[in-house]
Amino acid sequence: MSTIQLTQLTTRFAYYINSNMRLIDSKVLQEVRVVGFESGCRSKERLLQLGIVPGVILKIKRLAPFAGPLIVSIEGSDVVLGRGIAKKIIVEEI
Repeated sequence: MSTIQLTQLTTRFAYYINSNMRLIDSKVLQEVRVVGFESGCRSKERLLQLGIVPGVILKIKRLAPFAGPLIVSIEGSDVVLGRGIAKKIIVEEI
């Protein structure tokens, strides 16, 4: 892959990431689709274990006050996510 192609691909990816929102920015009871992650290998592995994979639909059930965790519904199961990991999940509105 040439340098020009790599630069164009990086620019497109950056635009795609910036045009979508983070899970932490979603509202309560809003349904969103997971697009990707912006995290390290261990965080990705943990999210995959929880069933949070690209394409899955999430629904935020509750945002705890005072910077507490989020309760997210994934295919009928509730999962608690900290705000730090929720900032790394890139989603799009449905």
